[in-house]
Amino acid sequence: MSLYFMALFGLLILEMSVLFISVLPLPNKIRKGIYKAYFKTTSSQESKTIIIILSVLVSLLFIDSWKRSQFRVTTYQSKQYQNVRRGGSGNEGIDDAPVTPLQALASRAYNQRNVYISGFILYFLVGIPTVMSIVRRLVKYDDLIKEQKKITEKTSIADDTKIGDTPSSKEIEGLENDLYEKMISLKGLQKQIKHLENYFDEMNKPLPIVKKEEVILKKDI
Repeated sequence: MSLYFMALFGLLILEMSVLFISVLPLPNKIRKGIYKAYFKTTSSQESKTIIIILSVLVSLLFIDSWKRSQFRVTTYQSKQYQNVRRGGSGNEGIDDAPVTPLQALASRAYNQRNVYISGFILYFLVGIPTVMSIVRRLVKYDDLIKEQKKITEKTSIADDTKIGDTPSSKEIEGLENDLYEKMISLKGLQKQIKHLENYFDEMNKPLPIVKKEEVILKKDI
């Protein structure tokens, strides 16, 4: 019985330790590590089978111990008190129930202890997964908040660089003046090209053809 009790008490202490550590205000990295360790431990099929078997055994122990502890107890003090009280008004109705022996009282106390221990074990078997689901959500939302902060920082840095790269009004005016001067020089070049084309066209025109008869007439004249 001592080994049985030590096993139950050790399981209860383990559950209390896990629940206590999981509810502490720890940093996000430590919480993430705790949840990963819990998930790796409980996600395998062997672990699930062991947890189910333990929960069934502890539930049976809880029900059996609760039934065994539900009986009436009569002690010497209560029997004497009832007899004296009822004997004062006559000996009618004196409680003749036997006094509960010490062995039965010890068994009742033992069963009550098992009820408390098994009940707390079942309670923590339900409470630990609930708390771990909350821890998982906290880790998830914390990661999302950090990612959102990084995105906002990147966008703000990009906006600052864009604002820093935008030219000022003086630079815009200078660029406009340069563009205007280049447009004027381009128009002058276009005019020069047209004049040169006209000149080359005139120079390359074919000479008029003079007939022989006209040449002879001119000589005679």
